[in-house]
Amino acid sequence: MEINFPNLNKIQKKIIKTIDGSILVIAGAGSGKTRVITYRIIHMINNLGIKPENILALTFTKKSSKEMKDRIYNIIQDKSIINKLTIGTFHSIFSKILRKESDFIKISSNYTIYDQKNSENIIKNILEDLNLDKLFKIKDILKIISNYKNNLFFSKKKINLKEPLKNIYDIYIKKCYISQSLDFDDILLYTNYLFYRFPNILEKYQNIFKYILIDEYQDTNLSQNNIIKFLYKKHKNIFAVGDDAQSIYTFRGANISNILNFHIEYPKSKIFYLEQNYRSTNYIVQAANNIISFNKSQIQKKTWTDNENGEKIRIYCASSDKEEAQYIVNSINIIIKYKQYKYKDFAVFYRTNYQSYIIEYVFKKNKIPYKIYGNISLDKRKEVRDLLSYLKIVINPNDQESLLRILKNKISNKKIINFLLKLTSKNNNIFNIINKIESYNEIKINSKKIKNIKNIFNIIEKLHLKIEEKNAYEIIKNIIHLILSQKKNSHDKNKLENNQLYHFFLQESKSNKNIHLSEFLQNFYFEEIEQKIKIDNKNTNDDKNNKVSLMTVHLSKGLEFYVTFITGLEENIFPSKSKMNLKNSLKQIEEERRLFYVAITRAKKITFLTYAKSRFIWGRKKINPPSRFIKEINKNLISFETKISDHINNFTHKKKSLKEINNQYNFNSNLNIFKKGYKVFHPKFGEGIILFLQKKNTIATIKFKQFGEKKILLSLNKLIVT
Repeated sequence: MEINFPNLNKIQKKIIKTIDGSILVIAGAGSGKTRVITYRIIHMINNLGIKPENILALTFTKKSSKEMKDRIYNIIQDKSIINKLTIGTFHSIFSKILRKESDFIKISSNYTIYDQKNSENIIKNILEDLNLDKLFKIKDILKIISNYKNNLFFSKKKINLKEPLKNIYDIYIKKCYISQSLDFDDILLYTNYLFYRFPNILEKYQNIFKYILIDEYQDTNLSQNNIIKFLYKKHKNIFAVGDDAQSIYTFRGANISNILNFHIEYPKSKIFYLEQNYRSTNYIVQAANNIISFNKSQIQKKTWTDNENGEKIRIYCASSDKEEAQYIVNSINIIIKYKQYKYKDFAVFYRTNYQSYIIEYVFKKNKIPYKIYGNISLDKRKEVRDLLSYLKIVINPNDQESLLRILKNKISNKKIINFLLKLTSKNNNIFNIINKIESYNEIKINSKKIKNIKNIFNIIEKLHLKIEEKNAYEIIKNIIHLILSQKKNSHDKNKLENNQLYHFFLQESKSNKNIHLSEFLQNFYFEEIEQKIKIDNKNTNDDKNNKVSLMTVHLSKGLEFYVTFITGLEENIFPSKSKMNLKNSLKQIEEERRLFYVAITRAKKITFLTYAKSRFIWGRKKINPPSRFIKEINKNLISFETKISDHINNFTHKKKSLKEINNQYNFNSNLNIFKKGYKVFHPKFGEGIILFLQKKNTIATIKFKQFGEKKILLSLNKLIVT
């Protein structure tokens, strides 16, 4: 039975019915892109008879994958079709392919996955061994390695890293290989290698994935884009959805040129524009258009909405960061009173995490319930990392990092640990080594401890030998029991027994009793199990979900709220100082502007922009001018506020005088700073350039972009030098 889609607009309907060839959809914020992707898949399967197993849909988050599957199932109501579809993140899908084709890349199909912390530990040890730990930072080295892998060095004749980086890189690669482990970048790198070196394997997957769909295409890096091109070559069907204006992950390797140059990479491509915003008010949409128009590197589009004009963008200058936070609190309380919103309808965004401290302090003081969205993940918890190390060794006894963690918990002598690791790195079986541990003269451990270590590895070995017979739940249950049995202190044992994280692992594995341990761990890192934990701060509010959301702007992407506050809008904060001092600062500023665009498009009804004359940054008082981004918004969309009562004035549509705006906006009144040719900003006339000065710099003739030439008395009309 054919399914119709009456709730789509004309462009959306045309997009879902254009199936063959290369297609790019530029989807503006709030334009319903997820609906378009899911309906397109449904149309392909249900109306056109395309086999679900021939469809590959790639996303960047587990949340997006799950949402896509749920939406498709809600309409099709056929679980067998959902099971045949390949929908998931790049890493989840291609790590499964690597396990199936592991013989070609000469690695065990039971390879373990090294996360960020594993990689940091390896680099730390390498730098210490080479006496380079004072010379290099661990994260800097990892960033270099990650960038190098994502630039696909395997296709080049030589590794073009200079010493000692080349040596560090070689040792890191060797250690990963000995451990039969891959880091996150390796998953993409080895997939590229597999398709590059083995055309028959590539053709196999080209015949499976005849239709490729990519969500958030602007976030792809070189390595991901290369995999897509490999798969595309045979059937030439690619459907990419993204928004260059929301490309904010360069620091993760995302390459905006992938979306900007799509029409060059795929010359016969069709390009569609989703420009209608269903989320935000007209003033918010127009302000977002103003901001992004200042970027040179972009695909031209003009988002619009049928929604009401709504409230103007509210701008407030605080005397300090503490007053800024108090202003947010007062604003929330008044809006709740006059607009009847709930706390959960509000969000506060900041550029960097340190900005949240003063906001939290003032929120607690004023009893405003809140929750912080952060990057604390399950695999950063000590008890979880201990559990994972045991589970990884059960699957892959070669895993040196997991072995090291287990040994460190049992043996304090570093020389003994290094000796055991050295033996295992020579392809010696860890279980055999532990069984004859007494025979090594280099090892001096008391007999009681030796017996305990043997007992631990005896249990691990038995589980390893039965890895194909036992499911994930049985193994996890055994390992948790083993960990608990090692605790001498009854208090520690009870604490662990009641540990909700262990219960979480048991519950997750028990829900699918047929799942293999390697697949369970794969899901832990890439798919079904939620890594990110929302930290709910304790407060007296009975409604656990009714809290203001606090987060960095990066974490806000993909979310929406009725009312948002974008804080710290000062030069050197937003845009970030670290981005402004780089050689390619123009590109970095454009990414900062895209980040601001993302922030401002999160709001449905009301957006506040706040900045402070001074704020404390890492214990030091800093004074920065207002952010350039504020000046990029059309003055007709802005409402400047001087005090909290302005909220009530806004609700009753009371206008402000120009004098109020001038006094509030913290304009510089030092007449000596103005020179011919300087770019300036005026609260009424907007941006302009000084043509010449008269009467001892008291009068300036300024050519404004929107209003032409004007003579300005500088003592009365305050300007910002931009």
